[in-house]
Amino acid sequence: RLQRLKGELIDRARATAQVFTLARQERDAWVQWPARVVADLAAALGLETHAVQTALEAAVKTHPAELAELKPRFD
Repeated sequence: RLQRLKGELIDRARATAQVFTLARQERDAWVQWPARVVADLAAALGLETHAVQTALEAAVKTHPAELAELKPRFD
């Protein structure tokens, strides 16, 4: 009880929920990233914007699936 009052202990369910929320926010930001950078990237590479966006979005969609396999450990 003293450790909890001192802020040395945290609630496991609350910590898990916060990790889940952070992971969802990171996933959403990552999935939206291609739309923000595609025009500049295509211009820098001298490529057609739609082709770069299609390729970039396909590559980015695989990354969150890979990250979903990571499991946080709380031990």
